[in-house]
Amino acid sequence: MAANLISIRGLSRIYRMGDNEVRALDQIDLDIAEGEFVAIVGPSGSGKSTLMYVLGCLDRPSDGSYLLGGVDVGALDDAALSQVRNREIGYIFQSFNLLNDLSVVDNVALGLVYAGEDPARRQETAQALATRFGLGNRLSHTPNELSGGQMQRVAIARGLACRPRLVLADEPTGNLDSRTGAEIMAMFRRLNAAGHTVVLVTHDPGVAAQADRAVRIVDGKIVSDESNQRPAGEPSSSSGSGRLAAGGDIADVPKPQGEGVIKSGDTLRIAVHEGLLAHKMRSALTMLGIVFGIASVIAMTAITEGGKQRQLEQIRQIGMNAIQVRSLNLDGARLLAQRRVNPDGITTEDLTSLRRHIDGIEASAAWKELKAEVRLGDRLATDATPQGVTGDLQAVLDFHVEKGRFLDAGDESAAARVCVLGADVAASLEATPGSAVTVGDQLLTVVGVMGRKAYATSEISDIAISNRNRDVYLPYSTLRAYYRKVIRDTQVDAIALRMASDEGLVERSQLARRIVSDLHRGAEDFIVSVPLETLRQAQATREVFNLLIIVIAAISLIVGGIGIMNIMLATVTERTREIGIRRAVGASRRTVLAQFLAEASMLSLTGGIIGLLAGVAGALAVEAVFGFTVAFDPLIAVLAVCVSVAIGIGFGLYPAWKAARMDPVEALRN
Repeated sequence: MAANLISIRGLSRIYRMGDNEVRALDQIDLDIAEGEFVAIVGPSGSGKSTLMYVLGCLDRPSDGSYLLGGVDVGALDDAALSQVRNREIGYIFQSFNLLNDLSVVDNVALGLVYAGEDPARRQETAQALATRFGLGNRLSHTPNELSGGQMQRVAIARGLACRPRLVLADEPTGNLDSRTGAEIMAMFRRLNAAGHTVVLVTHDPGVAAQADRAVRIVDGKIVSDESNQRPAGEPSSSSGSGRLAAGGDIADVPKPQGEGVIKSGDTLRIAVHEGLLAHKMRSALTMLGIVFGIASVIAMTAITEGGKQRQLEQIRQIGMNAIQVRSLNLDGARLLAQRRVNPDGITTEDLTSLRRHIDGIEASAAWKELKAEVRLGDRLATDATPQGVTGDLQAVLDFHVEKGRFLDAGDESAAARVCVLGADVAASLEATPGSAVTVGDQLLTVVGVMGRKAYATSEISDIAISNRNRDVYLPYSTLRAYYRKVIRDTQVDAIALRMASDEGLVERSQLARRIVSDLHRGAEDFIVSVPLETLRQAQATREVFNLLIIVIAAISLIVGGIGIMNIMLATVTERTREIGIRRAVGASRRTVLAQFLAEASMLSLTGGIIGLLAGVAGALAVEAVFGFTVAFDPLIAVLAVCVSVAIGIGFGLYPAWKAARMDPVEALRN
């Protein structure tokens, strides 16, 4: 006598519908031995399908016990029950329950996916099984391209792929013609002869008579349990249709070697191929909110960062820790009014007083522009800007000689007739140290040529930037000695102080303002600016603008997230039967949750990547069309994509949880 594979005692399954109580199963006792072929027969509504779901660990009894192979399945958690369904039980459904987007091979291999089987090994196993069931020429076909008998063979092959001990068949011949039904029953007898325990649910007494034993159930109670006597000459386990007979022998099909946990790669594959790519247009429309949100963040931050870098470069042209005192550009009556109070404008005495009273000055300089042509022979340097300078201009501007030398104290004290050329002026005149150039009506000897300095026009208010590559420097004393008409409205155009650090720049600039104001007797003929502080204020304004853009982008992302949630909820509803099928072949709640979370994450990740590319393209287009400088921060890009994934996970969590909590029995009945 074989040991019992199934042992049921006092099992009941009660459904409550409002105040009514429906006893689908009522105090059932049933034993099924290892290797038996048992038919559970009864009319519609008798409880036979409910009993099959309980036997298959898809439903839990309300009362009583159920031992499968000596294990009390009622004490198992969801993960353990899922492994039992995957390894111990093979389901064969009346309606086939195949996944329409998968090929024959992938449908057969579905249980092996949740067994954690290696992809190559499971493909080999599924192809071998499908071929043995007469489907060798249909391996790449989808269920919609198969006949009813072929679909049933796929369903049987899927149920046997994990080499289960127990085969459960729910009305397996109900949707088939009589000839195909007979072939299917012959195959079940061969499976039973090969050692499989087969439990077949049917309402047809003729089908039930082909089993070794028939258990009749009515109104949730077992009313009879009888052995069937097959007449002599009935097809035995070695006969039957030749095509299906070969399929019945699966003794050499290897048992799964996986760890019983779906691989992460398979979860992602299911999410992409069976989720997103199965509904391409819907997926594309769903991710638009994410795309727009990420694209706007990337594009605007690139433009803003480019603006910051451009402004920073402009500040470097002046000097990072500089304080400037510049003459106001006055004319007419305004100039006359100020000159009545202060006849000389900004002077070198102002520079001397500032040096004396302000601490932390590292270098200082002053300059006065000269309106004059610069020539060498018959070559004219157009747009050249001659300037008389005093102090350490190189240190103040971080601008140094490349050839020869710069002006020194000896040149200043002697009012020497020498000059230093900017790089563009030297190039246009083809001048080198030692050349004699004419500045205005004076012949000066070139003693140095400056290195090239980056130049960009100022975008920051109160900051004056000139192209230093067009400058020509001569001693301030030389300018005063030989170009007397230049000193009219103001002795010096500007004074620049380079501080040792950027701490206290604002306070020192306020002190400079008071010193110069006192020297000018209150005349409002100058302005004091701190380029670095002005830059900070400009960037603070940009940050407010950035914040506004981020808020708009966040709204777009939230809208995109709501779209993902909405579509995922619709997807869960559409794919209810698929969820039930996956649960039947071994998917746990955790696995289903991971699958739908992966779909939402891949949807948002794809949207994030497309948005990133669109943002980069948009920023480059703005640069090309409008001339704005753009700069991309890799950290912002990574952060934006991570945020998009987080949006997908956050808004996909509820639909995924809903899918995972779905009752597998109700899902299969959908």
